[in-house]
Amino acid sequence: MMTPQRPAVASSAPSLHEAGGDRTAVIAFRAFRDLYRTGYVAYATARLGTRELAERVVEDSLTALAVRWSATLGCSHPAAVAWRLLAACVDDADGSPACCPGGRVCSGDAHVLREHLRMDIGRASDLMGLTRGEFLVALHSAGCPADACCGAQQSCDAA
Repeated sequence: MMTPQRPAVASSAPSLHEAGGDRTAVIAFRAFRDLYRTGYVAYATARLGTRELAERVVEDSLTALAVRWSATLGCSHPAAVAWRLLAACVDDADGSPACCPGGRVCSGDAHVLREHLRMDIGRASDLMGLTRGEFLVALHSAGCPADACCGAQQSCDAA
């Protein structure tokens, strides 16, 4: 008696872990997450008002970042790419329109980190993926009208 064979079914692509993929990228992402998550949650909490919502939004943004981590590492400023993703997720959760479209840095974010959270300039600029000088320009611009709220920041696509 013959045993029936199972039909050949194309399986989905194996995950990074299943394929024994780029372990360095996985380790790099975990290190990035561990380094930035606390600051991201503090920023999101300041913007959204509740830690519970902030935790959820940060997890969503980090999950989205993980999906595109390899491409993000190819950018000249991965932390800036991650910050823009986080800020967009917070804007979405807050119901705020993105005030700084097109890969630009919003000075309001610099203001939240420095003035509301009293974060050190070095730490705040690292979180946003900016040099200290770029951060200080963004912070100084925070008092400007909305049409001038952004400082220039090169996007990943332009890098």
